[in-house]
Amino acid sequence: MKKYTTVLLAALTVFIAVAAGIVSAADNVSDGSTICNVTTAGYECDSWSDEQYPVIDLCGEEYVPLFTTNGNICDVHVNKLARLILDSNETHTLGQGEKMYLGEGYVLEVKEISSDYMDVWLELTRDGQYVADQSISIETDNNKTWNVILDNVQGENDIVVMKVYVSNIFVGAENCIARIDGIWLIDYGNARTLNIGDKLGEFTLKEIINGTGASNLGSLVFENSMEPALTSNVTATGYECDSWSDEQYPVIDLFEAEYVPLFATDGNIWDSHVNKLAGLILDSNQTQVLEAGEILDLGQGYALEVREIDIDSEKAWLELTRDGQYIADKNVSIDTDDNRTWTVALDDVQGENNIVVMKVHVKNLFVGTEKRIVWIDGVWLIDYANARTLNIGDEFGEFTLEQIISGIDASNPGSLVFEKAPVIDETSVTDDTSVNDTSAADFSESPSSENESGKFTNKSAELPASWYWNFWKSLSMKLK
Repeated sequence: MKKYTTVLLAALTVFIAVAAGIVSAADNVSDGSTICNVTTAGYECDSWSDEQYPVIDLCGEEYVPLFTTNGNICDVHVNKLARLILDSNETHTLGQGEKMYLGEGYVLEVKEISSDYMDVWLELTRDGQYVADQSISIETDNNKTWNVILDNVQGENDIVVMKVYVSNIFVGAENCIARIDGIWLIDYGNARTLNIGDKLGEFTLKEIINGTGASNLGSLVFENSMEPALTSNVTATGYECDSWSDEQYPVIDLFEAEYVPLFATDGNIWDSHVNKLAGLILDSNQTQVLEAGEILDLGQGYALEVREIDIDSEKAWLELTRDGQYIADKNVSIDTDDNRTWTVALDDVQGENNIVVMKVHVKNLFVGTEKRIVWIDGVWLIDYANARTLNIGDEFGEFTLEQIISGIDASNPGSLVFEKAPVIDETSVTDDTSVNDTSAADFSESPSSENESGKFTNKSAELPASWYWNFWKSLSMKLK
């Protein structure tokens, strides 16, 4: 009797790497090794648009191989890595003496703005300790970027660790602020040198390949011995904006992309529609500075416009559009903290009503000598217009939706169960084996508590056909 033999060597390596989130952006070869290549990336800040920096994707995070100011990009130290903290073109406004917390203990402070408003003195600290400082002039474009270069970073000198771009100095009636439009920062203080035999999760470094040219910047080769088992844990997340710090919203992670199950303003978080999903576009606490008539591009065709700023009534008239079409508007008042948040709730989103699609927080209104501006320090937005209702049998890549489990309480907000079809190689048909051979798939389920996900273990050498996901990131939500 003929038997179809499942081919899984390369496929299983890819599946494990994606499902476990251990090593990303990698090539997989026939011996089971995973190759992570150094690539080039352009800075988000337009002022550095003609420049690039090296990056390598490991463990689902971006790392920057250490590089110098005067070296070629192919000469980077491929095994000396610092995690990328910031690569941003967001606008930040800081007054004299104000600090900006960059994460991981790094802080940027405006020490002083010159009396002629043409220079700003910046200082970088880490964990409260001085690192570097520079007086930045805004007289010419060439002087507006501060490149922070340090020595003795993992034994290397002249290493680029931060870039800051000061676009302008804004003079108000009572004070002045520096406008920063670009920040790039690596966590050099926790940089790491990888050696052969070092481990990242379940992966072990097997080979270090140095760069040879612009088309080959170097690679790290890993091998893994991970067992074909997957356990997904329930986590919770809150809005990035501090003004919504006591609120949470449901998120489900499907194949390295975040989706928001549709939820209503007056419902419990476990009442969200687990199979009605919209992509998460923004969850930001970055400060946006806008004048009346200015439009903020939110992505995916969505835009936020400041229609009018009324200083006397302390209100900013905001309007949401999509592809140039009106969606909603609101006069947001800053007279009390409760009124500064605009929650946009819409009806008939995948057949559901009163669905939260956007939140905007107005921090303050500012009066200058010539202009009036509004500070927005929080924007949350889902792509409701392209929301999707999943039904049994629908496909996500190579996975098919097998079961929809609705939420029942705060500890069990719902799940989606996907099945993955095995890869069949018909060229491996043989006449001397049986379909009942012991190499056929064999699974066991580890019992779990009522409110946790189960762990499915493949006891055979074959590719698993079904996995159970429970990727919720939220447990409860308080709505104002």
